[in-house]
Amino acid sequence: MTTNIITQHLIQYTLNQCELHNIPVRAGVSTGYFWNRHENEWQAEHSDMLVINGKKILLVPKGIVSFSKGYTPDKYYNHFVLEFLQNDHIRMQTALVQRRNDGTRFVTKKSLKEINPQSKEFLRRFTRQHPEVLDQFKGSTDIDSLTNLEITDINIQQITQDLIVQLQAIPSGSESASAFHNIIIGILEIIFYPHLINPVKEREIHEGRKRIDISFDNASKTGIFRRLSENFYIPCPYIFVECKNYTRDIANPELDQIGGRFSVNRGQVGFIICRQIDNFPRFLDRCRDTYRDRRGLIIPLIDDDLIQILQNYNDWNHEYVERFLTDRIREITIN
Repeated sequence: MTTNIITQHLIQYTLNQCELHNIPVRAGVSTGYFWNRHENEWQAEHSDMLVINGKKILLVPKGIVSFSKGYTPDKYYNHFVLEFLQNDHIRMQTALVQRRNDGTRFVTKKSLKEINPQSKEFLRRFTRQHPEVLDQFKGSTDIDSLTNLEITDINIQQITQDLIVQLQAIPSGSESASAFHNIIIGILEIIFYPHLINPVKEREIHEGRKRIDISFDNASKTGIFRRLSENFYIPCPYIFVECKNYTRDIANPELDQIGGRFSVNRGQVGFIICRQIDNFPRFLDRCRDTYRDRRGLIIPLIDDDLIQILQNYNDWNHEYVERFLTDRIREITIN
């Protein structure tokens, strides 16, 4: 049911991933029905779609997938509905109320189950009468995104070492810009997941037809990307990335370029990633000036930074990445 409702969004996600990885799609394919919340009705249309062996394929972001069965009728019934009814019977002093030796009143769940056994109809009727209980259930159920190892049996250390080798093998210069761009996407996907998800390559910024090399959706529940909005008050629904495979140093024009993509609605946090910066302290000063002028937070990363992060990254512990970014951001926002 959920897939049918969000089919249109999954199609767009699938097309983004196909563009990201140069996977061919087929034009004019029937989408099947999806829910249009603006029109409040089911609709169908024709669209570009991923088709393999004659079957339409929808890709699903791993950041919204979980093996945990947190939203189950059993959990809702036993831990929310029955507990609400227990308190309600005690409040109304019904015949189901009993007393312990110390005088404490209680109602057993067993007695409630005999009167109102679990069924779809009972839960449906109860929820109509007490929607606040469903809100409590949804608010208290927090499911983490899958880790890479839960999706497939991979050697994350081997992958990070392979990425280091590939990165170091790419020469600087415009002829290798596309290869540098692609390897950066792969590196950032690994080290920032599940905080940043759904990378989109060369997303167009409508004002002035400007484009950004890479943008990520900020899905962070904890950590530095969450604190930037809650503690630093910097809007960052999207995190932008500009890749520069230059043979020369980057300077003010590159900072102005990514800063020109920022806005309150899109976000005001981005990375500028390049091979090296000869005078790194001076470049940090420029990033500080941008931040102090409230033109956004630009975080520089060079090859050595990425290699250091990859060498210390593993799939169970994100503390190194978190500490590295926190220290780099502190250099810009405090000093």
